[in-house]
Amino acid sequence: MLTEVIKDIRETEGKAEEIRRHALVESRRIILEAEQRALDLVRQFVAEGEARKREILATAEREAYEEVVPVGQRASAQVKLLQKVAQKRQEEAINMVMERIVKTDGRS
Repeated sequence: MLTEVIKDIRETEGKAEEIRRHALVESRRIILEAEQRALDLVRQFVAEGEARKREILATAEREAYEEVVPVGQRASAQVKLLQKVAQKRQEEAINMVMERIVKTDGRS
């Protein structure tokens, strides 16, 4: 009977060792799966963040362009106006110089 008890104990110890080995393998598998899932989530969030960043930048560029175009158009109109005024003043200055240099009687 004692030999049977010892035999049962050894079998139980063997089963316990097998269960422990199996649990160790399973825990390693679970950890690897969790690490892979975490890596996948990080990649997903980074990709989503990059996409959101591109979207925000595109919106900001579009809004900036919409604000810049009217300013550019106004500046262009002002430049044309200043050019016309400058041209008129230049012509007036030329005429004034001509009148002073060349007198109305044709003598200088």
